[in-house]
Amino acid sequence: MMPARLAIASTLAPLVAGVAALSHSPSGAQALATQPRPHIIVITTDDQPLSMLHAKYMPNTLRKIGGAGTTFTNAVVTTPLCCPSRASLMTGEYAHNHEVLANHYSLLRDKSNVLPVWLRQAGYRTAHVGKFLNGYEATVGDGAEVAPGWDNWFTTLGSTRYFNYDVSANGRRIHFGKGRRSHVTRVLNRKAASLVRRYTSDSTPLYLQLDQRAPHTETGVNSGGRCGARAVPEIPNDDRRVRDEPLPTPPSFNEADISDKPPWVRDRPLLNGARVKKIAKRYECGVAALLGVDRGVKQIVAALKQSDELDSTVLLFTSDNGFYFGEHRIARDKTHPYEEGLRVPLMMRVPPRYLGTAPPPAVHQQVANIDLAPTMLELAGGQPCTAEGDCRVMDGRSLMPLLRGRAGWPSGRGVLIEYDGASSKGTSSCKYSAVRVPGRIYVDHVSAPDPVTGVCQPTEETELYDLSTDPFELQNLAPRDDPSTEALQQRLDRLETCAGLPGRDPQPPPDSSYCE
Repeated sequence: MMPARLAIASTLAPLVAGVAALSHSPSGAQALATQPRPHIIVITTDDQPLSMLHAKYMPNTLRKIGGAGTTFTNAVVTTPLCCPSRASLMTGEYAHNHEVLANHYSLLRDKSNVLPVWLRQAGYRTAHVGKFLNGYEATVGDGAEVAPGWDNWFTTLGSTRYFNYDVSANGRRIHFGKGRRSHVTRVLNRKAASLVRRYTSDSTPLYLQLDQRAPHTETGVNSGGRCGARAVPEIPNDDRRVRDEPLPTPPSFNEADISDKPPWVRDRPLLNGARVKKIAKRYECGVAALLGVDRGVKQIVAALKQSDELDSTVLLFTSDNGFYFGEHRIARDKTHPYEEGLRVPLMMRVPPRYLGTAPPPAVHQQVANIDLAPTMLELAGGQPCTAEGDCRVMDGRSLMPLLRGRAGWPSGRGVLIEYDGASSKGTSSCKYSAVRVPGRIYVDHVSAPDPVTGVCQPTEETELYDLSTDPFELQNLAPRDDPSTEALQQRLDRLETCAGLPGRDPQPPPDSSYCE
């Protein structure tokens, strides 16, 4: 049997191989200073685990973004839940600073001080297509209202539906029905490609954020067909292409011995055959839905070629969080602090003209979603500030040193993972914080669901995994009083209130420290 570390390396190898050698240019700073600012296109999927980034389902994405750019093999989200993760992408902040620790837009601090506002202030035309932050409609007076910072707004309304849904088109509601041309992935792809064709030919740089619905399951409806209330493929042939696609079964799948896990995981029974069959079907429908997302990447790249702007465009692909498909006996969820929920696809295609050098095919250092806003601002020549001079202090770091293959990235950097579902009844994960450092993750659980009522109750459970030797987190080292636990706890305590970076930002408040 292939060792775990080699198995992971083997899985990632096709994602990062095959980048052709490119000519060397002047230094990165000089190159960026002499180039027109790039168009920036961000494509985000919904609940896509790393296992679903595969050449069989996403050949265009892997070839046209990853193969022509850089794959980040160790990318994580700082809160494994849709709205907090998306808020971190739009602010560059940890959830304890932007304050979205649960799934609702109303919690976001300084709603008018976010990435699209900053980019518009820097001279960009901004466009949003697809899903926005959860709870947006319930927060604003009119659900179709355009959020701050967006020049073009084509945003899906309501819960996740692949048919029979509404879209706000710059504040005007449009209904899409049951016809094949109304499939949400097709509609979003078509709109994104049309915006690219329309706006990339003039002198104003474009920031386009395409937030796909796939591969999220449908909520509250059943579209029928083989996938029912799961993710719905764009066309019937997509379903046939992945029919009977095997469910990945890593060593963590239906974990045989979970006696080392906290009680709310330890008490889960082994998944029986019927449950595994349902999980496999959900996975199959998810990857079938991603075939449509992949076609969208192809359409966007074709539109950029049509306007002769591909080599003037940064393309970024990622997901808002991972998802569980039976790992650690978790049939479906995303909020637990294990690798399956934390790790996400992340690829960037940055033309060499903006780097001053050929981009590396792969980056293996740990990066996080809080690093995306600082990276895009550096490329755009912008600042995290409104026109009135109100500025956010971002917690993330620009990825540009890694994309240029140069020094300037802290090798031992720790990333904070935080989640607070304590106010939600029946949640399978309550409140915890964790520090993920190179090769290790330490988790401190503050509250946990009561086994009878499901209501969150205080707890003192901890978890520690050596990811270098145990990448599937099969052995919790914390009960063994690992000597590094105390140091990790102290580091976690500092990160839980951290703000900004040393050398870049003002000194944090007295009760805080710098982030890493």
